[in-house]
Amino acid sequence: MRRRRLLALTLAMMLGLSGCAARPVGEDEEKPAPTLPRASVEWTAPDGDFIYGEPGLWTLYLPSRNGLNLAAQHVQSTPGILRSEEAEAIARELLAYPANQQVDALGGGVQLALAAENPVEYSGGVVTVNLASSALGLGYRGVYTLGLALASTLCELENVRCVNVLVAGQSVSLDTGGMLPMGSVTAHPGENLPVLWEQMEARKTPVGSDAAQTPLTSYMTLYFPLDNGQGIICENRTLTFPGQTPGLMASAILEALSQGAMYLTGVTEMPDLMSQMIYEPLTSELADGGRMITLSFREGVEAEWQAAGVDPACLAAAICYSLTTFIPGTAGVAIRVGDRPMTSLRSEKFGEVPVLGGLLRRSGFGNYLMGQTTVYFIRDGRLAPAEKSVDRGRADSLRAQLAALTEGPDARERAEGLEAALPEGTGEEDVLGVALEGDAVLVNLSESFRSGIQRMGREAETLLCYSMVNTLCLNSGARRVCFFFEGEQVEYIAGTVYWAGVFDYNTGLCEESFG
Repeated sequence: MRRRRLLALTLAMMLGLSGCAARPVGEDEEKPAPTLPRASVEWTAPDGDFIYGEPGLWTLYLPSRNGLNLAAQHVQSTPGILRSEEAEAIARELLAYPANQQVDALGGGVQLALAAENPVEYSGGVVTVNLASSALGLGYRGVYTLGLALASTLCELENVRCVNVLVAGQSVSLDTGGMLPMGSVTAHPGENLPVLWEQMEARKTPVGSDAAQTPLTSYMTLYFPLDNGQGIICENRTLTFPGQTPGLMASAILEALSQGAMYLTGVTEMPDLMSQMIYEPLTSELADGGRMITLSFREGVEAEWQAAGVDPACLAAAICYSLTTFIPGTAGVAIRVGDRPMTSLRSEKFGEVPVLGGLLRRSGFGNYLMGQTTVYFIRDGRLAPAEKSVDRGRADSLRAQLAALTEGPDARERAEGLEAALPEGTGEEDVLGVALEGDAVLVNLSESFRSGIQRMGREAETLLCYSMVNTLCLNSGARRVCFFFEGEQVEYIAGTVYWAGVFDYNTGLCEESFG
């Protein structure tokens, strides 16, 4: 009898515990009982944005003392900075690095420095370094060696594939005729410098020959307008030019732009620029130095561009950047429409563009150059990647990535079947803090964001969570994400995801092509 009473008591206790676990805690959210103790994490919620990290080493490449190759030297890195800031910091370290028993200083007796205006641009895997005019004192071979050193050093950074070198805002030539461009330079650590210079010299127009009859094949950077007047973005291409005059180079670049981008997304469908021109590109010398390239388009072309969905200001920026970054000594571009010069440009996003004397200068479009970041939206119940344009200085900013995610898909992306992953009505202001610490991203979200997750419900919660996790891990190199809400970890919100603890990057939820 006693054994029966003990058994009945035990069964009653088990039933009582089961009923307690199944009971909902509130009318609006269903919280399954955790089967494990609450996860504990080693971090506290970030209040603001931070990048934590220990100083490491940057690798600098300088000419070896024997002049045969570039040799590696190491300096302590600066932790806690974004990629655009890091590229500039490394460039400054390289230019100032002194000679020692292994390497020569890059400048020799020339004091090298970055230009005061737009010294370093980073966008789409391309770093453009703008040097002060003192770099011209190095001579042609010295400038080329400097370009190789910059490229070999900066391409050590993740996702940097090449470097453009400007001096006082202009592309430099490597021959006395001022015609041979350096182009976009890739890394050449350890390669024979005299051989590389001989290969570059072989491209020059021979003495007594016509530059217009000397073909050239070069790796270069092309810039394309983004959709909806959002700016410009770049990609690289190897182009063959029929001759080495600025006019022939300009025509070949315009033809390449007309073909559109090869792998960029979110860019405008380009018009056939060459068919819209009424004259070949014309080159003239400016009184204050440098060349001006004049492009003459037929009357009404601006209306044609707008009707095709091309923002005239962004198109002008893309043309100006493409020509001035590559063609040596080009200070700016003049655009004529019919019989009148284009003397004003206005962008809804960027405002008025200065067109002093009808000349479009590269420096006038500095804020047009954008970066891109990959975010994960939803398509057919899976996570799908999309490229979003962001300010180039914030392309690797964790906050900018979440802000791009909260904006949701644009009209083009919605037409491709993409849907927003995050709650409607949330925005960047709901990100109270985001930090990178080691291999973990820490995200502190608002109570409003938590309520939005609850409104979206159980079915959407998993994809919602991992759209943030995968976006942050992909762009930062982190391996895991930890969430806080108003400074505290919570266990359940809509009922499907256990939000306490950490989340790893999850390819299993992605479309097959990215899984």
